Amino acid sequence: MRRFARHGRRSGFELAVEAGLKAQGISYTYETYSYNYFKKVTRGQCHDCGSKELYKEAWYTPDFFIKGGIILETKGKFTAADRAKMLAVRELHPSLDLRLVFMRDNKISRVSNTRYSTWAEANGFLYSIGTDLPLTWIKEME
Repeated sequence: MRRFARHGRRSGFELAVEAGLKAQGISYTYETYSYNYFKKVTRGQCHDCGSKELYKEAWYTPDFFIKGGIILETKGKFTAADRAKMLAVRELHPSLDLRLVFMRDNKISRVSNTRYSTWAEANGFLYSIGTDLPLTWIKEME
């Protein structure tokens, strides 16, 4: 069991972002809705057509839902699987206002110079670094 499970959150970073939302008087819900997306299967073959490009349905549950349709996804570590999931969710649900909140602006891998912020910008996601959300976001949430 994770250390933060007793607080109903998955990480200390989620707790910190939640505390910031509360301090700003921003109304939110936590993990209240899930979205489907399609995840590429790395092995296998379609029995009907022989294609090796297979997908399976998966579910994504964002962290915080803010009134007005803003969705916050908090990330300490932003893995390749996380990045693929964000792109797949947005492809299937382009109208979602999904914003990324990174704990730090780390590199996406040891061998890459691309940082989380660079990836987010290149892929059209709004993002922030740390627990203090941008003032423009807070005004939208009020």
